[in-house]
Amino acid sequence: MAFGPIMKLSVDTLQIELAPIEREDVAAFIAPGMQQASVSRYLSRHTAPTLEDEQEWFDKTRADSTCLVWGIWMVEARERKLIGTTAFHEIKRDHVFEAVSGSMIVDMAYWGRGIASTIHKARTWYAFHEMGLVCIKSDVIQGNVASRRALEKSGYYLTHVERNAAFTQGNLRHLDHLLCVNPADWAWRQWWGSDRPTKTARDARVRTQAIMDWAEKNVTLP
Repeated sequence: MAFGPIMKLSVDTLQIELAPIEREDVAAFIAPGMQQASVSRYLSRHTAPTLEDEQEWFDKTRADSTCLVWGIWMVEARERKLIGTTAFHEIKRDHVFEAVSGSMIVDMAYWGRGIASTIHKARTWYAFHEMGLVCIKSDVIQGNVASRRALEKSGYYLTHVERNAAFTQGNLRHLDHLLCVNPADWAWRQWWGSDRPTKTARDARVRTQAIMDWAEKNVTLP
């Protein structure tokens, strides 16, 4: 299951592909990329990866049946540039079919351009429309405002806060736990059962359905 199929989408004039990566591609994550503290500080890590580290990550990922990973590729003219990854981890079909999501854009030139939120929308659509997941979980270290905002735009909402889960920039940081529930009636019933959904969850369902409708028109599976 390691790598997901190609999805094509756009953000304003930027053309994006979510597509598999090859072992040699991981060099794009290294320098400057993840070796900069500004990129890695909200990843709960204090080490700078080398090429060998990223190649080892690739080998483990390719063999992992519980994850689904896409490279984030910018397509300009006929050139493709790898700027990060987006993924589902811990995919499991126990009593609920669920996964944990995560994304990383290592090229700071592409920060603040709406790319992360658009990728979340495409990824969420794929999870619910193609995979049939009931819910997706995600965690954000407090202070990473842009990442949390991008998740909320695609239907995630805060469920609880884990105190003092990380340390960065001289401070202990809490960890926000967020959830996105498949807005389809069958999944909604399975998740909530006889419980009454909160207003926050109902509002998030409206946002999630909106991105599902958006993706139907704007995401292409070649």
